[in-house]
Amino acid sequence: MDVGWVEKRLQDRPELRCKCHGMGRTIDTAVDNLGRIITDLRPSILDHQGLWAALEWQAQEFIETTELASDLQMHVAAQTEPPHGPEGNRWAIAVFRIFQEMLSNVARHAQARSVRIRLYVDGPPDPVLHIEVRDDGIGTEPSALNHPRSYGVMGMRERAGHFGGSLAIDSVPNHGTCVRLTMPMPMPLSTSPRHESPR
Repeated sequence: MDVGWVEKRLQDRPELRCKCHGMGRTIDTAVDNLGRIITDLRPSILDHQGLWAALEWQAQEFIETTELASDLQMHVAAQTEPPHGPEGNRWAIAVFRIFQEMLSNVARHAQARSVRIRLYVDGPPDPVLHIEVRDDGIGTEPSALNHPRSYGVMGMRERAGHFGGSLAIDSVPNHGTCVRLTMPMPMPLSTSPRHESPR
């Protein structure tokens, strides 16, 4: 994103803009490779701030770095905490990684001027997380989103599907892209009452 920031400011230096473009392609390749390596690692920000704060931080970081016109709204129903335990942790990692990929695709491919981000969490008894990222960029053909080499899209769908969620993408060439994630929150495992042995 920083290389893109520099490229925007080199309108009168085509040779440097070309160099930045090449650097961007190299960085994209490196990011893709690194993403595969760290897929199963837990981002430390989840431990320090929790999922809701981590998602908001990631959105703000993206907006500040890309300098896109933005519209961010986030609402978490009262008393709705991120799930805990091993399964809850895996769910949180999946949500965070999918959100990162949604924003990364806007920064790397959309050529957008503005982005709208919505994060909503329904309340109990069956809380569901909803994330929508909409941009006004170049869009793409639906066939490109289902191509076997669309690893980023495949990865997001597989992560969501593993937890019973879904990812929907609406895109039209020259009319932007909208990505919607729906992720039911895993319910905590019930524990059976403990029985003490007779003395």
